Amino acid sequence: MYKKTILTYLFIFLASLGCKAQDNFPALKVSGKNLVDENGKEITLHGVMDTPNRYFNGWRWQGWKATYGVEDIQPCLDFFSKIFTAITDKEQGSYCNVFRLHLDPCWTNDPNKTLVGDGGEHNISQFSSSRLITYWNKLYSKLVDDALSHGLYVIIRPPGVCPKTIKVGDEYQKYLLTVWGTVTQAKYLKEHAGHVSIELANEPVSVRLANDKEDPKALHDFFQPIVDKIRANGFDGIIWVPGAGYQSSYQGYAQYPISDPLKNVGYAVHVYSGWYGNMTDKNCDHQTFIRNFESQVPVVKTHPVMVTEIDWSPEDPNKQNEGKYNEWGQWVVPNMGTWATGSTSKWGMAWKAVHDHFGNIGMTLTHTHDYLDIDEYLKSGKVQPAFNGNPECCAKACFDWYKEYYNNYAVGIETPTLAMPVKTQYYTIDGQPLPDADAIRHGLRVKVTTYSDKTRRSQVEVAR
Repeated sequence: MYKKTILTYLFIFLASLGCKAQDNFPALKVSGKNLVDENGKEITLHGVMDTPNRYFNGWRWQGWKATYGVEDIQPCLDFFSKIFTAITDKEQGSYCNVFRLHLDPCWTNDPNKTLVGDGGEHNISQFSSSRLITYWNKLYSKLVDDALSHGLYVIIRPPGVCPKTIKVGDEYQKYLLTVWGTVTQAKYLKEHAGHVSIELANEPVSVRLANDKEDPKALHDFFQPIVDKIRANGFDGIIWVPGAGYQSSYQGYAQYPISDPLKNVGYAVHVYSGWYGNMTDKNCDHQTFIRNFESQVPVVKTHPVMVTEIDWSPEDPNKQNEGKYNEWGQWVVPNMGTWATGSTSKWGMAWKAVHDHFGNIGMTLTHTHDYLDIDEYLKSGKVQPAFNGNPECCAKACFDWYKEYYNNYAVGIETPTLAMPVKTQYYTIDGQPLPDADAIRHGLRVKVTTYSDKTRRSQVEVAR
């Protein structure tokens, strides 16, 4: 009886608060080689990528478990809600406006299915379309919804990574057709198509024709049917098309471009030090990087480009003796904790020269921990760059650059278009506001976020 009374009161309480419209910030579309908002104003997307996976999230929302089930959803959602708040906290200098969401296969793979072949995220033998539907409805779409409520555009990528070689008509093409054919039937996705976009695949390496031959047309013939399937399902949002060479080679599209009746297509690219003509700290001439990038990604001259993976940090001087050979036989010294090694003052500024030269490139760092000191935020609520704010690491650089890009976009906007969180309060069941420090003592609470457009969004939480 007590629970029923509580829930009834809670329903009335939430109804009185009202909810924030999920996407009351500008919808996006492709216009020529640029990404523009609904008013035709050019916009640069800048943010982070992450994946709802305990291991990759540093065990911060749950300890080790062998499987993922519906009982694990709420801790995951709670963790990411905090992340979304942190990366959009402009008062503390955080200016992300896009989040790249991996539909992690830890949720879509069926552990009861037999694993065929070796393990790894490229293996699709345990994929379950029914689990994709379940966790799209119960997890992924809710993550998208929460990101939108924080003023973040969302790019979704499919579960896992491409095998080393993919071919027209092979099982992996059929897999991607199934994934996107399933997801783009969702009414929710279609309703938010101006704010949620799709990245077709992650890091194809070698893409070939059905006869196993390498050919400039292979990229087109592999991805065109997937674009066609998505459009046939009624999704009219932006589609980001990958290239070969771990998303660094796009020459085939110059000759055989992707066709889209809506002309709402861009290209998703990855950038790491050592790529694009071996651009590194020792080889970081700006004009050379610009020429090499245009040579490998010629579509930058005709379409918007979204760099969906990039990070860097310099070698760690305390780990000079802990190096190892990478897959290309190169001796690599550990860096500060990123995938790629480079310094902002050298390689990083050369990359920014590429970014600013073309003017139609967005970017998401490879992980939230490449941008934000997550543990400090969870402990104290303080938003600060990762790697102790080291100016040679990507985190501090992107705190500065993202603010610059945001300010460039905001120029000329007379009224605030992006409704951002400005205040958060916690209420007990009797509706009384609580300071954050006291909220943890209450088992049931309501989190109410007030936005810059004076709307409010409420969420029931179990205090921890």
